Amino acid sequence: MFRRKIIKPTLLLLGQLQTFTATNAFGCPPPERLRRLLQSVERGEASILLLPCCYDGLSARLVALNGFDATFMTGFGVSGVNGYPDTQLVSFNEMMSAANSVAEGLASAALEKAKYGEGDAASAEPVAIPCIADGDTGYGNAINVKRTVFGYARAGMAGMMIEDQVAPKRCGHVAGKSVVSFAEAVQRVKAACDARDEYEALFGKGTGPLILARTDSLVTDGFEDAIQRC
Repeated sequence: MFRRKIIKPTLLLLGQLQTFTATNAFGCPPPERLRRLLQSVERGEASILLLPCCYDGLSARLVALNGFDATFMTGFGVSGVNGYPDTQLVSFNEMMSAANSVAEGLASAALEKAKYGEGDAASAEPVAIPCIADGDTGYGNAINVKRTVFGYARAGMAGMMIEDQVAPKRCGHVAGKSVVSFAEAVQRVKAACDARDEYEALFGKGTGPLILARTDSLVTDGFEDAIQRC
């Protein structure tokens, strides 16, 4: 009798957790919401998406509560809020911490809008807007790139941007940048896409972050090289 009293509520809590996890993982995960937004733009059903940048939970809440459909977690902003220039002085763990904070901010904003919003928003199910996270150069080699994708996916990021600068990289708006070879750039993107597919194999279709590849070679190597990398 004593054992049954302990085990029964434990099983109930596990059942609730499994239901919650399944709903969030397979209902409409953040990457799938972002994919649907992009598809609606492509079909002409929606205008161009504006993605104001965020760097912590507060800035993410401000974006979401002001009616934007998506946001971007900026490495420049995360670096700045930590007191550094955007020269990859912040680590993967600091970016992960920021991603978790952003996800919390977006979730709390969605709950607030569903509960206290005006008109249709007040009765709607709470849905957090999707966020694309800055993955910089992946914080190492191809294996590190895969770890970055998995980490951002677990944090609830809808997409990840990966770039082709030489590490440690610097802000794309400043001079003095250099890029890796075309082959290495492709390897980074391939590693990110492989990680996305592996994550979906584990957690279900549509759960892997969308991969956005960026190049800085227009300034360093010219137009034709940039087109090849695109």
